[in-house]
Amino acid sequence: MYSDDTVYVGLLVVSFLFSFLFRKVKHKSVKQWMATVYGAIIVLTVSGLHVVHPIICTLVNSILIQIDKRRCHILSFLFSFGYLIFFRMTTYFGIPYPPPHTNLIQMMLTLKLVGLSFEVHDSYLIKLKQKDAKFDAEKKFKMICQPSILEVFHYAFCYIGILTGPYFKYRTYWDLFNHNYWRKATYINLLIKKIRIIPTLVICYLATSWIFPLSEFKNDSFYSSTSLSYRLWYMYSSFFIFRTRLYLGFIFSELICIASGMGAYPEVTDPQSGSGPTKNFESLETEYSVKGEAYNFDCIESIDIMKVETISTVRGATRIWNMTIQYWIAEYVYRRVPIKKLRTLVAFGISALWHGIYTGYYVSLCSVPFYLAVEDIYDRQYRNYADSAGKRILWTFFLYTMKMYQFSFWGCTFQLLHIDLIYKYCQSIYFLPYIVLITMYAISRFNNIRTS
Repeated sequence: MYSDDTVYVGLLVVSFLFSFLFRKVKHKSVKQWMATVYGAIIVLTVSGLHVVHPIICTLVNSILIQIDKRRCHILSFLFSFGYLIFFRMTTYFGIPYPPPHTNLIQMMLTLKLVGLSFEVHDSYLIKLKQKDAKFDAEKKFKMICQPSILEVFHYAFCYIGILTGPYFKYRTYWDLFNHNYWRKATYINLLIKKIRIIPTLVICYLATSWIFPLSEFKNDSFYSSTSLSYRLWYMYSSFFIFRTRLYLGFIFSELICIASGMGAYPEVTDPQSGSGPTKNFESLETEYSVKGEAYNFDCIESIDIMKVETISTVRGATRIWNMTIQYWIAEYVYRRVPIKKLRTLVAFGISALWHGIYTGYYVSLCSVPFYLAVEDIYDRQYRNYADSAGKRILWTFFLYTMKMYQFSFWGCTFQLLHIDLIYKYCQSIYFLPYIVLITMYAISRFNNIRTS
């Protein structure tokens, strides 16, 4: 039997190679069916009978979109996340638990279908507000035609991003088949640039996962026979393994998009991750490109590894980590929460729910907003107002150290999943991450009182 990681990487490699064949097909309908059939084959291969879950979720969402454009975004959100919870608790209902890869498929499907319902709803509102007015180029781009049930299935089961993402809007999917941006975008050099990173990441992942296996956290000897410094170091090493594995997934998902042509737009429109074009929408209304016009694939970029590794703050890193998913959370959760003070906590709470029902997801992700509040104080009040370059460098170094420290701890609890393992590890390191955070907050409060 092949391991889950072997199947996962194998499907990504085959999908990448398939994309070159997919790119050569010019007929829109053939191309669309090709993407859907291959996507359905992937889902069926890894899911078996559990393929029924993605089918049910897609069918119900497509019906909701047809019957109520005014409230379909709310109904879709409630149903899709409710079904995601049921999907992860099937054993309580006497139904076998789905395979891990089906979980990845269901996660991405949830985002795509909820995002589509928001696009349908927002398009409906634009038409309602400007019934007799002429639409400008930006509103034209943001509007989508009402997709049929079949078109929803095409979007949901498109092989691009079906396992790993990235998240792309229905509008981006529609543009791939109805515009020629992908034909004009140069992509070979970009593919080579990203492929060059893969061998280094693979070596780092294999070497470190062999030396520092995650299973060590479950061994009693790890807690009884090792020092505090080693247990803290293991936190860093486990996070290193965790992020190299995710980096590989992100890069492969981007390679598949680039090779297939998904997410190509003119640079002049300033495409952003997940969102697509953000300005100069007039240039999208013509099929004729200006001589020498540049195109890029920023719309499907998930991560900039160097920026994530070198940026000094947690807030900065969260904004450029898995950027297409961050766009979805910002656009369809954060900005829609009416109480501004609760937006960050709700956004991270939904992110935790999306990842799963294990305690580790909530312990890690729901801790981030509290650290951000403290970090902002140190970033804005101390680093930004440092009276010399030396002090500013020291504050930057301090914030970077704390970023890696907190991220490593969150990454550790995220992977441990179960509350008993998390508590056992936290106890072994004397709850230092929480003590450090409380101490940082207490010092900032004391300095504010003293200053005032």
